[in-house]
Amino acid sequence: MPMPPEIRAACLAAAFGLSVLAAPVVAAETAPTPPKPPSTEAAVPDLLASLPDNDKIDYAFGAFQRGYYLTAFEIAVERAKLGDAKAQSLIGYLYANGLGLPKKPEEAIIWYQLAARNGDPQALVELANLAALGVGMPVDKKKAATYLEEALGKGVVEANYWLGLLCIDPSSGILDYARAAALFRAAADEGNVDATYALAALFREGQGVVKNEAEAARLMGEAAREGHIAAQVEYAIMMFNGTGVARDQKTAAAWFKVAAEAGNPVAQSRLARLYASGEGVPRDLDKARQWNGYARRAGLVDDWLEQQLSAEAQKTAEKPPALPGVDAGN
Repeated sequence: MPMPPEIRAACLAAAFGLSVLAAPVVAAETAPTPPKPPSTEAAVPDLLASLPDNDKIDYAFGAFQRGYYLTAFEIAVERAKLGDAKAQSLIGYLYANGLGLPKKPEEAIIWYQLAARNGDPQALVELANLAALGVGMPVDKKKAATYLEEALGKGVVEANYWLGLLCIDPSSGILDYARAAALFRAAADEGNVDATYALAALFREGQGVVKNEAEAARLMGEAAREGHIAAQVEYAIMMFNGTGVARDQKTAAAWFKVAAEAGNPVAQSRLARLYASGEGVPRDLDKARQWNGYARRAGLVDDWLEQQLSAEAQKTAEKPPALPGVDAGN
């Protein structure tokens, strides 16, 4: 799971504030630096010590955003000792991801639990992630669901999506497609494009909701336009086949190209097929080979496409060359 939005927002908000304190100084190597007049500015530790306590955690997040992880840790520890839940969550994140510190998920769990008890519900989302993946603790998806339910109860809207994923995971022990659909809908309404994509898939398959290909296509198109690459591929397939939306091979090819250029191997392979067959795009075997090559390098092999390109290559090889000065058409 990504870093909680509140921490990301705090990092961005504090980034400029930290620049004066944390920007590295590079000395000139080609000529001696002339002596500077005595500075009237306080040293960094003195500046930090003079900050109001409430500002120190902002500087910790600012240091984190700029990659000064040890500085972030040192400032956060000072606040964490005073019971600052956000600082405790930040320390947990540093330990969980090995940022500036040895990677110690067990230590991260302790800090996240402390942060959750002290009032940071985002820490519950991080604990759910660790429980679901079995990092620092045995895999326990029911415990992960419990953490997410608690986070939801405390207003963490992003927990809707993560809990929805557990509800469609057969290994979670809480399989419930109808609940997942409701959770994805709530997350989508909050702007979560991954949730929009997941909800579209449920409508397409009729899981947890009445099957509705038109609604699936609408949602898939919405996610595609928001930049969701998997949705762009699925939407292109639906549009190419006329599933829930008017059949439009040309626009489908355009969506495949968008996703292919973003590096999606499935889109690259499908686009290669279109160039090989001349559907939605002008037939172009060179481009077909190019995109097929990208897909193959990613490990995706299309036997049909390989046969088509091989057959075309054989035809070209067998065609007799034109004699110099003679019209090959005569």
